[in-house]
Amino acid sequence: MQKPLLLAFAVFTLQFLSAQCSNGRYYNKIFQVESQTNVLYGNAMKFDSSYQDLKMNIYQPKNDPFQRRPLIVLAFGGSFTAGLKESPDILQLCDDFAKRGYVTATIDYRLGFEDGNDSDTNQFKALIRGVQDMKAAVRFFYKDASTINKYRIDTTQIFIGGVSAGGFIALNYAYGKLDTLSKPAPPFAFPAVMALGGPEGNSGNPGYSTKVKGVINLCGAIADTVWIMPNDPVLCGVHGTADDLVPCFYDSAQAAVSVEASLFGSGDIRNRCQQIGLPQSIYLFQGAGHVPFVLPIPLLPPASTYMDSTIRVVRDFLYQQVVCDSALISGMEDVEEVNMNVYPNPFTEVLKVELANSNGDNMVEVFDVYGRMVAAQNSAVKQITINTSAWMSGIYLVKAGDVLVKVLKE
Repeated sequence: MQKPLLLAFAVFTLQFLSAQCSNGRYYNKIFQVESQTNVLYGNAMKFDSSYQDLKMNIYQPKNDPFQRRPLIVLAFGGSFTAGLKESPDILQLCDDFAKRGYVTATIDYRLGFEDGNDSDTNQFKALIRGVQDMKAAVRFFYKDASTINKYRIDTTQIFIGGVSAGGFIALNYAYGKLDTLSKPAPPFAFPAVMALGGPEGNSGNPGYSTKVKGVINLCGAIADTVWIMPNDPVLCGVHGTADDLVPCFYDSAQAAVSVEASLFGSGDIRNRCQQIGLPQSIYLFQGAGHVPFVLPIPLLPPASTYMDSTIRVVRDFLYQQVVCDSALISGMEDVEEVNMNVYPNPFTEVLKVELANSNGDNMVEVFDVYGRMVAAQNSAVKQITINTSAWMSGIYLVKAGDVLVKVLKE
């Protein structure tokens, strides 16, 4: 029988895990997904002075052992007048990236214009309300991480994004600046922001950070590319070059008569990022119109082909940006007090786990190198025997309480 495997071995295991992302996590779809719908994250006043509860749906990789996971928060499109957090394109993105190991969320945000008037002023106010609501959603996860830690978010790895109007929200959230402009701001802009409660707003979870690592811009635009600075959040996304609703490039010929044409689309944003050296991956769909991965029919050709490409662009970029923070356990300073034997190691047909400091309710979990749970057994006895005859050869990770052990099947 082996000697107890204690702190040094557990630390070695964590070092081993820090490289496991190259084996599939955050790139391949290796998890099933569990969801929680209509999670309340805030409450704020709408354009008509009524108040709206702000809710989100949260998706997590099922049976994920990681204690810190990257987060993606997404907002739907709909010109700030329509849309739902259950929009099929957003749901597919949330599901797809949760299967890869991210925690994902799709959020409500306030819609509508004063008196139904879509003036430039009212459109701008709607955008700012959306930014404030997304910031409240991010603060929700910062608050959770610093309190009950239900969602186990790595707050250094938060990405925000959205489709069309949702892309506008994410871009203005990450890059909007009141003191940096290449041209004079419209006279209504600063007073409108202040009247709505400032850039941070009052949508919920005050006092917590809104810092994010990156942006996923899917067919959105921004008022001024000079806002984007070298140390700002990184950026990825897609845009159609024939987009006639949100132009991919600034349209000087139409800028005087169309507020949309006076904005800088993803082509301009890509150029700015390249000029200043900000990491980016923006793919332009040649000849495609607005949100081609949604229209004409969600998730069916040709939209599904565009969606597949969109997912690949985002997946490949985020995979290069995320850090595989592989901490499966917390309180490492206490590991020395726990006595766990796992044997034989290497093993073939069975694996035995002994816990000397048992409380009579032992949960032993085993994970493969992709982070997938391959076995879980709860027993009132101190020794647990696991049948491993059907397992493939390779390295596995045995976890019981706060102890983690690496074992090898021959």
